[in-house]
Amino acid sequence: MPAALRRRPVLLALGALAAPGSVHAQSDFPTRPIRMIVPSAAGSGQDILGRVVAQRLAELWGQPVVVENRVGAGGTIGSDLIAKAPKDGYTIGVINSSSMAISPALLPSVPYDPLTSFTPLGLGASNDCALAVKQDSPFRSVADVVAAAKARPGQLTWASAGSGTSTHMAGELFRLEAGVDIVHVPYRGSPAALTALLGGQVDMLFNTINSLLAAVRNDQIRALATTGRSRDPLLPQVPSFVEAGFARYEASGWLGFAGPAGLPPEILRKLSDGIRQVTQSEPFQQTMITAGMRPQSSTAPEFRDYMAVEIGRWADIARRSGAKMD
Repeated sequence: MPAALRRRPVLLALGALAAPGSVHAQSDFPTRPIRMIVPSAAGSGQDILGRVVAQRLAELWGQPVVVENRVGAGGTIGSDLIAKAPKDGYTIGVINSSSMAISPALLPSVPYDPLTSFTPLGLGASNDCALAVKQDSPFRSVADVVAAAKARPGQLTWASAGSGTSTHMAGELFRLEAGVDIVHVPYRGSPAALTALLGGQVDMLFNTINSLLAAVRNDQIRALATTGRSRDPLLPQVPSFVEAGFARYEASGWLGFAGPAGLPPEILRKLSDGIRQVTQSEPFQQTMITAGMRPQSSTAPEFRDYMAVEIGRWADIARRSGAKMD
């Protein structure tokens, strides 16, 4: 469970409000198919998470849970659909750190309020990033990168999977904590960023570990540090930034589930209990690990408090770093 879940709860108005409708109808929920919105493309980490949970919930409740991919605007289009859905529990979706915490910190506005427009249901997974270089790079440690960046300010470049992503903010946090001037080069997705590194267009990149794993194992690139508080189980030989001397560094992406604000309490309970039952199961956890993510599970209140902490944390990082949507 991410460290922020163990922090002192932040009291925010994210609770569900009772909606009209009989208690009997709510206790029978669901009586028809549920729509699960995934604000990213098929095959993405969010999509894998959403489809695994949708399948398990359908088995648990005896009703179809239909995944609908709604791509665009860094996940804000799909997230907005979740926020504006009817408050009956029949539309839920996957939310993540980019659309809930990072985009609102970087954009002038988003079409929803991440603190008040949603009913958080539960955490599902987290995804660490890594700082990586080509295998033939002279940089063999984070200290090497910092030394070169300070010797040549503004000359080294780093790639991300796009502005407003967790990979972008992982690099901005490194730049801030290390006190270095390195130039951000955003690409359209993880594959494009990795291709740029392999082609020598950039000096280094921050990317999700699951997207880098094959290239690391094939000795095409070298991972220098990972962004979680502890070593990532997929790259146990690679130190975390904390081990590399950055005690305050933490930049993990997260994914979870939410419905629109105002879900009736009984429906909220059934949704959150069902999601938690799935995310605590061994098959789910193994699937997430195979997909290159860390399985996570939480109650709805724990996820609400975790979101509140993360939203405030990334807003502060964006302000201090001066990060922009390039």
